[in-house]
Amino acid sequence: MSNKFKIIISVILCSVIVTTFTVREICKDWLLDSSREQAENQLLTYVVDIRRVLASYKYLPYLIAEQDNITAVLTNPGISTTKIKRALTQFDKAANTKGWYLLKPDGSLLVSSRHNANWDVKKASNITANLHNESGKLDNDKGVLTSSYIANGTANYYLSLPINRNGKLIGIAAVEVDLTALSEPWLTANEFILISNAKNQFFLSSHPQISATEINTLGTAGIATRKLSNDANIANWKIHNSDYQVQQVQLDDLQWHIYYLTPLSNLYKTVDIAGFITTILMSLLLSILLYRHERRQKLYSHAALKQMIAGTNVGLVLLNDDRSISYINPTAMHYFGLTNDDDNRLYASQLLSQQHDNKNIIEQLNDLSVVPTLTGIEVFAHNHQGHRFPALLSITPLTWSQQRGSLMTFVDISKRKRAELALSQANAQLETRVQETAAKLYTAQEELLLSSKMAALGRMSSAINHELNQPLTGIRTLLSSNMLFLEQGNTKVLRSNMALIDKLVARMLSMTAQLKVFAFNRPERLIATSITDILTDVFTLQESKLANIDIKIDVPNSLPQVLAEPHRLHQVFANLISNAAVAMQHTSQPQLCINASLIKGIIYIKVTDNGSGVDDDALAHLFEPFYTSKKIGEGLGLGLSITANIMRDMQGEITANNNPHQAGMTFTLTLQASRHNK
Repeated sequence: MSNKFKIIISVILCSVIVTTFTVREICKDWLLDSSREQAENQLLTYVVDIRRVLASYKYLPYLIAEQDNITAVLTNPGISTTKIKRALTQFDKAANTKGWYLLKPDGSLLVSSRHNANWDVKKASNITANLHNESGKLDNDKGVLTSSYIANGTANYYLSLPINRNGKLIGIAAVEVDLTALSEPWLTANEFILISNAKNQFFLSSHPQISATEINTLGTAGIATRKLSNDANIANWKIHNSDYQVQQVQLDDLQWHIYYLTPLSNLYKTVDIAGFITTILMSLLLSILLYRHERRQKLYSHAALKQMIAGTNVGLVLLNDDRSISYINPTAMHYFGLTNDDDNRLYASQLLSQQHDNKNIIEQLNDLSVVPTLTGIEVFAHNHQGHRFPALLSITPLTWSQQRGSLMTFVDISKRKRAELALSQANAQLETRVQETAAKLYTAQEELLLSSKMAALGRMSSAINHELNQPLTGIRTLLSSNMLFLEQGNTKVLRSNMALIDKLVARMLSMTAQLKVFAFNRPERLIATSITDILTDVFTLQESKLANIDIKIDVPNSLPQVLAEPHRLHQVFANLISNAAVAMQHTSQPQLCINASLIKGIIYIKVTDNGSGVDDDALAHLFEPFYTSKKIGEGLGLGLSITANIMRDMQGEITANNNPHQAGMTFTLTLQASRHNK
């Protein structure tokens, strides 16, 4: 036996061992993950079943509380309990429960459906403990309550209902539920389910041979955790020398743990079978490969090559060294509409369309001095019916049976091209529609902007007309009167009228000044400005207006200055404080609060009053120019609009909201903090 053959055999054996081990691990991993997913789904189904079964018992205590003479029995010790006992016994048999009880307020037994109730202090304390709240006081307003505990490996599950009279607890209706009803469907389905309490004591098992008491006594040996390839963790338990995969879920309200155990014996057998089959297949495969390696030259004969490519789903054309067609498979014959007699008289270039698209490729095929090598080139081929069709062409040099040639591969991409064309047309149509829609939206936007400007101009004209007509009419009337008083020589009245005219002119100058401020340009540079200094100046100038107002200022000393224009910030505070004073004219205890805070480089200043506020509808238009709720003659409606413009010019914002818990409004100013502290 040659060394080469020994090496090949060694490689084969190592490959078989490694592949078998890998397949076993992959198969085991996949089966465990599938079992985990199935167990999780089944566990969720059983949790729903548990809650459904327990919920079906929840109305039972009401049957006791709704008995006709229940109040009399609980409040009068001398009344017979025979009727109540008979009813409880009937209810117990009909509901297939473990006992119906009527208890005194302290939990002691009054009436039971069972002759041997075995009622003890532990049962009573578990039920009465639920009737008290966290502070330990009795809570009579609770509905049906649940209580459970484990005694001697058996779970005791009770539903209890407090019975009240005139707000006082006079008794308790209790029903003991048989939890074995939960495991009956699991026994039928041959499922292994365990339930434990908060102390990890098992009290219910669906396994016919393994009880909960036995598990509590023996425990679960060999608990192990395995991490799967998808990063999922699974837990394995060993019970009675058998491995189980465990999935669990916790019922928080009951403080129960539900465990779903999947036996792994069948899974291990499946893994062993998969490993055995892999070993056989790998041995067979490698033996075949070894055989093919020894007979490689023979398998490259012309006939074997044609047989190999005949069944492929792509067009394959075998070319001789002179580019004549040696063999063409059925798929390619279908592409080009050829018969078995046509391929012997054809050359490779004849399969391609002679148009300019394929010029370079045809030249390469006709140049016999060079063996072309192409991969995935789009060309246009044509069949014998004269129809062109797009195709992907690949050309690979090939050697067989001591002969040289090439293998041409054609893939018809007509469907893909039609889809690309349809997609291109759809994109073009979509782009056209988008452009048309954008044009319509732009036109609508221009019309809306024009309408908005015209509406604003109309409001401004109307406001200016109303505001200026009154003083102008007054001036005209006073001037006419002055002519008469001048002729009469009444200088006293004449001086009085001239003073009124002066006031009216001053009022008109104030209005035009507001319009000038409204159109004021943005300041060229913002400087560090002290909030407290500005507020001090404003309060000094408006001292008379604020005499009866309780003013509270909360501006921390550590607060940095703001970036603003002092004169215009002064105007903002003056407008807001003046408006607040007007809004609180009819408030019994007017109060003005101003506070400032720094958050992430932004200073927030809130001005809050307890005045009349505004309607929600007016709130949306509060900062619009010439919008005012005042009477004609009391203002142009530019104050808050000017304030908003000033804040925008100083790279800040202003918002207004009605106070949620009291009357009045809050204006919030936001300005950038200066890097230079006070």
